[in-house]
Amino acid sequence: MNRTSLIRSAAIGAGALALLGGAWTAVASPVFAPTDATVSAAVAADLTHMRDEERLARDLYAAIAKQYDNAAPFSMITVSEQRHYDSVGVLLARYGVADPSVGKAAGTYSDPELQKLYDTLWAKAKTSLKDAYAVGVAVENQDIADLKKAMAATDAADIDRVYANLERGSEMHLQSFTDASNGVVTTHGTGMQRMPNTTATPGAGNGYGGGNGVNGSRMGAGGGMANGDCTYR
Repeated sequence: MNRTSLIRSAAIGAGALALLGGAWTAVASPVFAPTDATVSAAVAADLTHMRDEERLARDLYAAIAKQYDNAAPFSMITVSEQRHYDSVGVLLARYGVADPSVGKAAGTYSDPELQKLYDTLWAKAKTSLKDAYAVGVAVENQDIADLKKAMAATDAADIDRVYANLERGSEMHLQSFTDASNGVVTTHGTGMQRMPNTTATPGAGNGYGGGNGVNGSRMGAGGGMANGDCTYR
C-alpha cells in the first residue's frame, strides 16, 4: 500500500471509530510521520481553526438532531460534517500540524472564541426548531467566509483543493438550512430527496458523495459530487 493509500485508510478509520462510538467524540488525526512539506504559521493556524470549525458544525448539528427527534436536514448533514472534519485532519497529519481536537469531547474546544460561539448557538437552537434552522444558516455562512479567507492565504494545491470542496459542501448545506427556514425541508448535499414540509427520504436529488470523501459511491443524482465531498489527493 502506498503512502497516499495509508493516509486515506487512516483517515477513514478515524471517522469510523467516531461514528461507531455512538457519540461524537473527537478523534485524533491519523498517526504517521508527516511529509517533509511544511506550511507557514498562518496556514497552520488556518488548518487548526478549520479542523475545529468543522467539528463545531458536526457537534452542533448532532446535538440539534437529538434535540428535535432526528430532524432533517441536521441528521444527514452531521455525517457530511464528519467527512469535512476528517479531510482537514488528513492535512494536519500530512503537514505535521498539531490537532486541536485531541482529547476534546463533543461541544468542547480549545479556542475560547469557538467555545463561546458553540455555547451561544446551542442555546439559541434549543429555543425552537425554527431558531435551530437559523443557527444552521449562521454556521454555514461563517464556515464559507472562513474557507474563502483560508484559501486566499495558501498556495498549496492539496490544501486549496480540500478547502474548495468544503466550501461547495457548505454552500449546499446553507441552501438546505435556508429552505428549511422557509418551511421546505431540502437535503442539498446529503444524498437525500427534496421533500416539501415532511421528512426527507433517500432518493434522487442533490446527491453528496459517500465513502468518507475518498472515491465513494454516489448517493442521489443531481448536484452531488460523485467521488466524495472532500478530496485528499
